[in-house]
Amino acid sequence: MTRENDDIQIINKIVATLDICSSSHLIEDLIKTNNMKLWRDLLIHLKEYIVSESTKHDAEAYKFIGDGWIIFFSKPYSAKKIIQLLSGINQVFEERYKEEIFPNLNTPPEISGLTFGLDEGQLIQLTMQEKPEYVGQPINIACRLQGAINEIDIKGGFRVFMSHRLFNNLRFGDHAHYNEPTERRLRNISECSNFRLYRISITDSKFKIIKAIYGTASNKIDVTYQYTRQIKNDKLDVVVSNELAENDPHRGTGKTLWIEYIHQGKEYKKEFTENSRIQLP
Repeated sequence: MTRENDDIQIINKIVATLDICSSSHLIEDLIKTNNMKLWRDLLIHLKEYIVSESTKHDAEAYKFIGDGWIIFFSKPYSAKKIIQLLSGINQVFEERYKEEIFPNLNTPPEISGLTFGLDEGQLIQLTMQEKPEYVGQPINIACRLQGAINEIDIKGGFRVFMSHRLFNNLRFGDHAHYNEPTERRLRNISECSNFRLYRISITDSKFKIIKAIYGTASNKIDVTYQYTRQIKNDKLDVVVSNELAENDPHRGTGKTLWIEYIHQGKEYKKEFTENSRIQLP
């Protein structure tokens, strides 16, 4: 047990937090059908993979937090090893979910899978009940980053949020995984200003909307959110309309949708007129 007079022990780590999307929904559904053993076995399977693979990637599974884990990465940091471990964890979960969980759900959630938040910095190590515990801002920021990932991010293929500073320190931009800089307001971290970060794709999703703009040359609005949430099974099949845009940016005038997207690693730009049908990619 750490005492007040003990010297402070400080370590530097990359902190990765992972969360299982829609876990409460999944648990409630499985309880109703007496299939909670499937959920327990999924968590055991995931833990065994995380523990066994962490040692190969200079990492350790620090703590299980109910519907996810906190993972530490040690120096020397390797962007390649970090993304390999996160991608592997995500793939193992997806495979087990599709094989065991999804077939036994009455009402599958629209959003499933894992999300991750990452930051780096100093942690204070202490001992409580004979176990090492850690406190520090990197844990707080990683948790807030993971919690800031929304439905649109996930449908766009982005399941990892990494702090701007860590992204650049790791030279993550040198790696092949698609990424975009963005900003988010993080509760209790950046109340008065947006927090700079990168959102990163680690899935095999081959279709992502980068930007969608709707209207005329003089009056147009961003409808990226509205169109991204229409993606089903990596496909977009909708009719361009004011209803879908949830607005009419230029009444009485025919409008255009300008859309930028990624398909199989290549970027495309296309235009569609109002009331035309879109089938992408």
